[in-house]
Amino acid sequence: AKRICGCYGTKHNPLTNCLHCGRISCEAEGYDFCPFCHILIEDFSQRIQGERSSSSAMLHKERLLEFDRSAAARTHILDDQEDYFVSSNSMWSTQEEQVSAREKEKERQKMLHERQKQKLTINF
Repeated sequence: AKRICGCYGTKHNPLTNCLHCGRISCEAEGYDFCPFCHILIEDFSQRIQGERSSSSAMLHKERLLEFDRSAAARTHILDDQEDYFVSSNSMWSTQEEQVSAREKEKERQKMLHERQKQKLTINF
């Protein structure tokens, strides 16, 4: 490298890394020989711009980037097994089913509350 910075892309913007040893080069060092292993670090973006942009690798890269951008929209989960248990707040049940489920839940809570009042006497 013409100038060895040593910031590894923390002070200056990172350009690329050496494909041989993995050392990260920053903008201050530029594209030149790697200061660690002395292998030429090339600017692949210029090489890619010269090639066709419709190559399968570029299309795959764009598809993956689009998946990354829309990840939040695709991660909405609908629990389709929630309909197995009819509950009062189920998004799959109708209004009548929700009212019925609320009444059954109140009745169940009442039965549990009355059950606590029972006394059990054990004689030996």
